Amino acid sequence: MNLSAWPWLELTLLLPLLGAAVAALIKTPSTAARSSLGFLIGTLACATGAGLTFTGGTVRLWNGFAVDEVAAPMLPAFALLHMLTLLGTAKSRVSPMVCVRLLLATFLNLGAVTAQDGWGIVTLLVLGVLLPLWDLLSRGVPARGFLLHMVLFVSLLIVGWRMTEDGQELGYGLLLLALLLRGGIAPLHGWLPTLFQGARYGTAMVFVLPLLEVLAALRLLLPATPVWMLDAASVACLVTAVYGGGMAVVQEETRKFYAHLCVSQTSLVLFAVMLHTSNGLTAALCLWMSSMLALAGLAFSIRALEARFGALSLREHHGYYEQVPGLAVCFLITGLASVGFPGTIGFVPMELLISGSVEQGLWVSGTLAVAAMLNGIAIMRAYFALFTGRRPTTSVSLQVTPVERVGIVIIAVVVFLGGWFSPGVVASRHGTADRLLDRGSIQGAVPPGR
Repeated sequence: MNLSAWPWLELTLLLPLLGAAVAALIKTPSTAARSSLGFLIGTLACATGAGLTFTGGTVRLWNGFAVDEVAAPMLPAFALLHMLTLLGTAKSRVSPMVCVRLLLATFLNLGAVTAQDGWGIVTLLVLGVLLPLWDLLSRGVPARGFLLHMVLFVSLLIVGWRMTEDGQELGYGLLLLALLLRGGIAPLHGWLPTLFQGARYGTAMVFVLPLLEVLAALRLLLPATPVWMLDAASVACLVTAVYGGGMAVVQEETRKFYAHLCVSQTSLVLFAVMLHTSNGLTAALCLWMSSMLALAGLAFSIRALEARFGALSLREHHGYYEQVPGLAVCFLITGLASVGFPGTIGFVPMELLISGSVEQGLWVSGTLAVAAMLNGIAIMRAYFALFTGRRPTTSVSLQVTPVERVGIVIIAVVVFLGGWFSPGVVASRHGTADRLLDRGSIQGAVPPGR
């Protein structure tokens, strides 16, 4: 049986759309959740098949989507992110429309990572903005701040990409600004904490954690963006990484802590891209995956805590470890993985980023170390606030549910096995980085005549 001949990519893209259509017709929340989980598991299986059967070159589909060196390892990671998002959603907060939005987000994110045409990527990025806006409006939450930021993002993205087709240097600047805004780079980060506070946690997760701004930078920026623009953007990303880590340390609400941690981690990945060096881009490709999965696991434990205890404050010690030790372990290992703790999925990528930045100057490596240190302090502070201290008593069982237990096991396997296989992943990503830096290697994203 020739597995490489199976339509893996077609199934990966079509299953979420079919699942969204089915969920829209279901009225019972529990049935919609089970149906959506089945479609997401199928999507994960097909995405894994598409990644494993990729042997080099480009697998074309409809002349617009393809499995290539960038997409192959990210497809199963994206599918796993969305499945974990559903597994971490409490039964009381599941509705058919929540499932529809999640499945549509799955399609848009998987479509974006496999899109080879520049306008195709731009279109999917624009459509992705509509889902969190839909969520905010459905909850009756003020969405003006988010809407203004996203209108600016869409305008810069479309105008910038149109100008780059004519070879205008200004277009690259506008495109770069759009991606920095989408990534929450200071001072364009105000929308991100607002989104995590106002929208459902799952909606915010699948909008922020895929780091599509990194994908767009790889596809749209690297071929021809002036070096001085990338250098300026790298400084902004470096400053934001420290700023986000410092803000995460002093937050008193869990959601704000998590949002600023995302700002800092996203900045580190974008900084690695903006270095436009082989080692920097290798670190970016590895960090992209490790940060996304580690932050997804951290959000999984926070959401499970919120489902039991409501909004969480970091101003006092809650002592939840005795009641939910599994969530405490999940929080700790994923939090430490996000800052590159040895033996986890984030260790080798973070080490590669810091060592690869030495050629940029000692101050750059030192600043990266400070950002990682601040993120680590923020995570440990949050852990002690949530899981240590006084031990509250209750007559209601708050033990981890079977579904949550499955999610915790998956997260633990990914965090530690990812660390074990990191050297092999780095080797493959290094070759990909070298080819991405060759300006003729991204033909699908480069407009004709450039």
